Formats: sequence, structure tokens, C-alpha cells
Amino acid sequence: MRKHTRSTRFRSHGLSLVEAMISLVLTSMLLTAVAAAFSGASQAIEMNDNYFRCTQAARVSMDQILGEIRNCDSLDMSTANTIRIIRPAAGSGPYSLTTNEVERDFVYDTVNKRITLQIFYSGGTSSPLYELATNVTSCTFGPADTGLDYTGLTEPVHVPIKVTVTNGVGNDASSLYLSGSAAPRRAMKF
Repeated sequence: MRKHTRSTRFRSHGLSLVEAMISLVLTSMLLTAVAAAFSGASQAIEMNDNYFRCTQAARVSMDQILGEIRNCDSLDMSTANTIRIIRPAAGSGPYSLTTNEVERDFVYDTVNKRITLQIFYSGGTSSPLYELATNVTSCTFGPADTGLDYTGLTEPVHVPIKVTVTNGVGNDASSLYLSGSAAPRRAMKF
């Protein structure tokens, strides 16, 4: 029979309390670092996604407004922050409107910082207000340069548009500046 001595009797086969506490502290520090990295990465992804969405909406809105200007019969810019598009009558070409559409209004809403579209129909009805772009910190329509059309009437021949979209606040704010111009093709002399 084997005799147990004091040194072999209390020998443990696991971790001591001190070793377990040290390993728990190290594990918690590593998990905290991983959580901070994950949180930072997810915030960066969200900021990038928001910036992409608002800048892409501004680009699409700019293209739509410029396309409408190019294809219109005439336009009215007498109201501040508004472009009123009058397109060709129904059946008068590939860009003609539906039979009951009268005009399209693109408006920069300074209070809500957005660009909207509303379509008006004969009989006094209108479409809902469509929100085209948000986070628009500044937008200018015109002033339009005028010239004579093919019939000798004064028409806009150059309509400049500038749009600034800003996403975020403070040091995290990112801005995109867009500019473009168009003119009603029907007003051009060839």
C-alpha cells in the first residue's frame, strides 16, 4: 500500500481560485474588445449605408429633374424653390403626357430639407406628394437664362440646378455637391 504524504495528498488536478479569476479577467477583456470592434464596425457600415442612400437619391432626383426639363414644352420658375414643368400635350410625341396630366412640380422644401414631386391633373386633382431626396441642406433652381425659341418667344434656354446633400452631424458629417443644367429641347434653334 502506498503511503500518502502531505504534499501529494493536497495536489489538485484543476485550476486554483486565483488562476480561474485571472482567466476570467483576461476573457472578459478580450470579449469587451471584440464587442467594441463589432460596435464600431456596425456604426461605420450604417453611416456608409445612410450616406449612400441619400446621395444616390439626390443623384436620381437630379437626373429626373434635368430629364423633365429637357422634355418639357415650357417651364415656370416664378415661385421660389420650385420648378413647374409643362410637358407636351397628349399624343404630340414620345415625351407626351397622359391625357389628363397638366404639370409636374419639383419643390425644394427648406423646412424638411427634401426635394418633392407632385403631379397635377386636369379637373383639379393631384398625386400624393412624392419625396425624392432627403438630407438636402441646400438646393437652388436657376435662375434660368432666357433666349428666343424657334417661334421668337422668350423661353428658358439654360436652367442650372445645384443640390447639396449632407449626412451625419458635426465631425461625422459628409456632404455631396451636385450640379447640372438643362434646357427645354423644343426651345432650341437648330
